[in-house]
Amino acid sequence: MKIYRFFCIVIGFLALYGCVEPQKFVALENRVAAMEMERKKQLNAQTEKDKEIETIQEKVKEGIRPEDYADMKYDIKVLKENNQRLENALEEMNHNLGNYSKKDREELEKRLERLDNAISQNYEKLVELEKYLGLEPSRAVDASPGEKPSENRTVDENKAENRPPASVEPKSENEEQELYATAKKMFDEGDKANARNQFEEFIKKYPKSDNADNARFWIAESFYSEKWFEKAILEYQKVLENYPKSNKAAASRLKQGYSFAELGEKANARLILNELLKKHPDSNEAKFAKEKLKSLQ
Repeated sequence: MKIYRFFCIVIGFLALYGCVEPQKFVALENRVAAMEMERKKQLNAQTEKDKEIETIQEKVKEGIRPEDYADMKYDIKVLKENNQRLENALEEMNHNLGNYSKKDREELEKRLERLDNAISQNYEKLVELEKYLGLEPSRAVDASPGEKPSENRTVDENKAENRPPASVEPKSENEEQELYATAKKMFDEGDKANARNQFEEFIKKYPKSDNADNARFWIAESFYSEKWFEKAILEYQKVLENYPKSNKAAASRLKQGYSFAELGEKANARLILNELLKKHPDSNEAKFAKEKLKSLQ
């Protein structure tokens, strides 16, 4: 049974340098847009799940495999967790609406109300699926409104976490270098989920390491390579905010711009790329930024 991976929610504000006061409204609007994209992805996933239910109905007479039910239960649990995160993010944004003008607030309230209704409908469908399969209702893990996006997990990452560690615990005096090298090797070999886990462990154990910024950058790159652009944007932003003097700053801005462009947000893409030209005018990344800006006109 194929297990689907669902995107986590972009709930962090992006500090888009160079903006003036309207930046706050743009940031909140971007978050709503990101949630709308997330809802569409969940609806598509729900459609696929409905097709699988029809297949199961046909197989019931023949005898369904227990592992198929287990996989379905796991997928439904993940969907419910994503729904819970959306609800928490909605509550947070509703709380922040008071900071905006009446006109802006009314427009956002309408969009948030539509999202809230869609989330409720999705949850009801999931409950019906559980009832049909005869499964005990799964409990979605509560995600606090302040939860960092990096703490959200995909199905693949959760499974990777349950597998035996792919790395050997460093025993030498150079364990810092060995841990980083192990994570980078996983990344280069395409084991993105385990590589992310190892890079996160590296940053946690050695936050002051000269390679801490590189580790965060490779985490962002892994999401970008998987076309998980929303998550990549947030991880690149961590490089910029936590390591402002990093040699990966220019590359992070460039890939942020690329990611926004891939999501169809040309205005934000141009904003980021122009900021790159301002802060890193002589970098190789600046050349690529100029070329990309031509296509975003």
